[in-house]
Amino acid sequence: MKTLIASALVATAALTGTAQAMTAPKIDSDAKYILPGADFSGLTAAEVLAINNALNSGGSNGEKQAFIRALLN
Repeated sequence: MKTLIASALVATAALTGTAQAMTAPKIDSDAKYILPGADFSGLTAAEVLAINNALNSGGSNGEKQAFIRALLN
């Protein structure tokens, strides 16, 4: 799953425009639903994009929780 997310992140970075690259990405509201009480404040832009990609993947909520926990730790 990490390979899929990394590939999606690279593709997203390659396709985004310069104006979008200048703005900081925001965590999808689903992240707070999937993992309530988590602190998302210290994430890098790449980590935020990886979480958002994971949230939009076809994985189960358990897989999404595990991925987000791994990034937060």
